[in-house]
Amino acid sequence: MKKLTNENILKNQVDTIKQFKVLEYLKKSFDIYEFKVYLFDRNTIKVIDKNYKSGYFQYDEKTKTVIFKENIKNEKEIEI
Repeated sequence: MKKLTNENILKNQVDTIKQFKVLEYLKKSFDIYEFKVYLFDRNTIKVIDKNYKSGYFQYDEKTKTVIFKENIKNEKEIEI
């Protein structure tokens, strides 16, 4: 799992197109700089708020939308 800095977020520096689409969604929908943001896997970005609550945002290629999940089964830190 790789933490994104504010500079990474500003410059859209992610590893995959799906992560890019999720990051764009997050930037449009939230004050993303108030969160800790991590590249979780090729499709998913993990977000942690100031109360240490986490959530996962994934790009669904079939519906072309970003979906939210509170938990991911077998959450293990995945190296990208």
